[in-house]
Amino acid sequence: MERENIELKSDLTEEVVEGIKGFKLCAYLVALEGWRRGLKLTWYKDETDLCKMHRVGGSTQGKFFSLSSEDKSHYFLRSRGDGVTNKAVNLCGNKESTLKLLKEQGVPTPEGSIFNIDDERMFEYAENIGFPVIIKPLNGSMGRGVYTNINSIEELQEALTDFIRRYKKYKSIILEKHHHGQEYRIYVVDEEVIAVTNRIPANITGDGVQSVRKLIEEKNEARKDNPYLASKPIKVDYEVKLALKNNGLEMDSILPEGKVLYLREKSNLSSGGDSIEANDKISEEVKQIAIDSLKVVPSLPHAGVDIIVDSEDDRKGVVLEINATAEISFHLFPWEGKARDVPGAIIDYYFPETREKEKSLAYFDYHSVIEPLKTWASDEVVVAPAPIQEMHRKCFTVNGKVQKVGYMNYIRRQALKRNIHGTIRKNGLKQVEIDGMTTDEKIFDEFIDVCYKGSKKSRVDHVKIEDKGMENMPYKMGFVVETE
Repeated sequence: MERENIELKSDLTEEVVEGIKGFKLCAYLVALEGWRRGLKLTWYKDETDLCKMHRVGGSTQGKFFSLSSEDKSHYFLRSRGDGVTNKAVNLCGNKESTLKLLKEQGVPTPEGSIFNIDDERMFEYAENIGFPVIIKPLNGSMGRGVYTNINSIEELQEALTDFIRRYKKYKSIILEKHHHGQEYRIYVVDEEVIAVTNRIPANITGDGVQSVRKLIEEKNEARKDNPYLASKPIKVDYEVKLALKNNGLEMDSILPEGKVLYLREKSNLSSGGDSIEANDKISEEVKQIAIDSLKVVPSLPHAGVDIIVDSEDDRKGVVLEINATAEISFHLFPWEGKARDVPGAIIDYYFPETREKEKSLAYFDYHSVIEPLKTWASDEVVVAPAPIQEMHRKCFTVNGKVQKVGYMNYIRRQALKRNIHGTIRKNGLKQVEIDGMTTDEKIFDEFIDVCYKGSKKSRVDHVKIEDKGMENMPYKMGFVVETE
């Protein structure tokens, strides 16, 4: 399955974010942006006393860091900086309080109320506000426990029964009017809309040949190419089977060519939904609603706002909730559309003096940096400064007895000693290739002798040297022996 109209940031390739998932990816993207601008980057161990920032579940492992210039420092947890206060986080975490405050300040919100899970009055309330309705946990997140488009008392009873069975820890729910329309996540920084994403429920498109089963498998394979969506496949569960049943289909049914089949009601990306960049597709009036939402909550300079845009008037919308510690990765890696630079906007806010500063194309090995913190071998790790200067690159092809004789590890040690970044890999039976980069081209003159000298058991017959251009490509700090 090929996707069209995708425009990603050239300095955020798959290699740059390889193996980093979930909230850790959000943290890495912000940290990398600040570090590339020359800020000092420090990562901290899990549950450090330095973290005064409230969070909803989980640990701070690999998600808590600071960025510092010569005259100031700021702390970050995931995408959230310390300009977002704990009071703001707690308020946004309580959906009822947030919506009440928004409504009082004239921001459009769905009509709704909070009920204990066993309160019979909710049925009368649902009839009064009119079906369809939605139920969701009072303090839920990530779309868990959200039941949408409930159209009758009977469906409401069924939804409540399933909710109680699956989400025992929640004792209170919000029941609110269901608004028909497209749902958007709008990320605002300092009264400016930076990114807009239309989250589409899990879906497949028929080709008139393949079965529903094969189309789902194909869609999941395509998702693996997206760093954010790779770990969020479409899972065939009760909800998906129900969607098929309601459409008179089975897993082996052939979907007609061009037919789009929605497999879920909810638009959660974590359950297989698609992220469609939509900055130019929503009205200025709706963008202003998002901006006004943040103004209502004290000390909330940046956050994500969930809005449903009216299906009949795109100038109108209702705010569903505000996410004070919002995911940002899907704005950088959309299923379709243009990447939007949310990390850049966040760093602009906290360190405006770096806005026009030249950025490095380097990136660091997140996993290696975090490892000593995971094992509690260290309380903090300061990442070596990003090289801002122009980089020079050469490729060395070395022939001789250079495999399984310690040669590759010898080259790695010598490269690191000389501040050469890059890789060494096998090429055939009697050859290795060294791809090296450094800020001082003269170092390569000395490095040629190193390549010829080799380890004690090696024998080098010939070294071929080629100049290589950087081509504005991101490059990894350090020097790696590639074994594959």
